[in-house]
Amino acid sequence: MTYAIFFNSNAGDGKAEQTAHQMKEKLEAADKEAEFLTAPDPEAAIKKIKDHLSDYEAIVAIGGDGTLNIVATAFVQAEKTIPFGIIPGGTVNNFAKRWHIPMDLEQAMDVIVAGHTRKVGIGACDEHKKAIVSSFAFGTFADISNEVRQQEKQKFGLIVYPLKALKQLGKKRSYKVRVEADSYTEELKVWFALITTTRSIGGMNYVQEGSESFHVSVLHNMTFLKLFQLARFVFTGKLKNTESLLYLQPKKVKLTPLGKHEIVARIDGDKGPTLPVELDWLEKFLTIYVPERKDSK
Repeated sequence: MTYAIFFNSNAGDGKAEQTAHQMKEKLEAADKEAEFLTAPDPEAAIKKIKDHLSDYEAIVAIGGDGTLNIVATAFVQAEKTIPFGIIPGGTVNNFAKRWHIPMDLEQAMDVIVAGHTRKVGIGACDEHKKAIVSSFAFGTFADISNEVRQQEKQKFGLIVYPLKALKQLGKKRSYKVRVEADSYTEELKVWFALITTTRSIGGMNYVQEGSESFHVSVLHNMTFLKLFQLARFVFTGKLKNTESLLYLQPKKVKLTPLGKHEIVARIDGDKGPTLPVELDWLEKFLTIYVPERKDSK
């Protein structure tokens, strides 16, 4: 059996192909066969991965959350998985940081070669047509992110987001949405909604405790005097518990727009579907290579 190495030449700093060759050499040195798996666009990549899943013992992805999403979406659509190795190469790498994947490329490759795995949960969107590896978001900051080009992220880094967000702090922009999460149902004027698969963002916990489920944080019914909540989130990634913050830990989420404006979401850092959508939690769906740790949290 063979290891597939999947990469996006446009991810991160553009050095994914060089990293792929290094990973191939490491696997072959460990007496494991490896071959590159690439495609011209995400849709073609998803199809190619699905069509060849039975040909591989495992798959390694080089890139950020968006690249990981391509592989995970292929798994979700195929209803089949194989062990999944991660070599971080994106701007933020939320999912990799949560599961303690080293940011150092050599160390990340060594984790894959060592072969220690664990099962983790992720989300699925719209009848399992799209995976949610790290996050699903909509509202003010998602709109900002949809305006940020990949070239801007590579050139300026994460500072591009707060710079653009500051321009929005004086604008009263919200979306009326019906939020259904397990047994909870409410109609809210949403400024920003963040749904994550883990309780950490960028390696830092924004929720102190949490179950293996979606983590839903919604800033809603905001007034101008409460805009510091938005500023705090922009610069720290932390959401303070107030009457303007809804926090839930559901296994299923349904989001229905109630206004006339189109609401475009983001999934794992990339532009995603428009609402309405339904999200499902997939318990222990992925088998990923992780460092062997005494503390399994």
